[in-house]
Amino acid sequence: MLHSSGGRPPHPRILLLSTSDTDLLSARAAAGPVSYRFANPSRLALDDLPGLLDGVDLVVVRLLGGVRAWQDGLDLLLADGRPVVVLTGEQAPDAQLMEASTVPVGIAAEAHAYLAHGGPANLEQLARFLSDTVLLTGHGFEAPAAAPPGGRWSARPVTAPTVRSSPCSTTGPTT
Repeated sequence: MLHSSGGRPPHPRILLLSTSDTDLLSARAAAGPVSYRFANPSRLALDDLPGLLDGVDLVVVRLLGGVRAWQDGLDLLLADGRPVVVLTGEQAPDAQLMEASTVPVGIAAEAHAYLAHGGPANLEQLARFLSDTVLLTGHGFEAPAAAPPGGRWSARPVTAPTVRSSPCSTTGPTT
C-alpha cells in the first residue's frame, strides 16, 4: 500500500488473523517498528473485517481446517488488494493455504516458520520479515528462532547480565 508521499509506510501495520490465541498473545507482546492489529477469525463477524483493515498494509491469516474453514473471510481479504499471507495453524506447512496467498510461496513458507516456532520475538521478526520482503521497508530481520528448552516463551524480554566498568580501567567494561 503506497502512501501519499509515493513511498512505503515507515512504520507499517500488519493485521494478524489467527485461530491460535497463542499467536495473538505473542503479537500483542511483540515489539519493533512494525505493529500488529490482531483478531481470531473464528470469533470475528465478517462485517467487522473492513474496520480491522483500516490503516493496515498487509494481512496474515493463520487457520486450522484449511481454506474452507474461513472461505468468506478469505474471499473478502483476497479481493481487497492488500498483500495477504495465508497459512495453516498446524506445525507442518499447508501448500493449499500458502497457494491462496498473494505473496510468493517462498515468503509464505518462511512466514509459517516464524509462526510455527512462536513467541513474541519470532512474531516481531515475522513482522520485520514481511515488512522488508513484501512492503520493502528495510527494517532488517532475523531468521526464526527455535522455542527455548521446555517450549515456553516469556512475554518479558531477556536481559543481558549487568556489565560494569572498572574505575581504574581505561580499556572498557569488565565482567
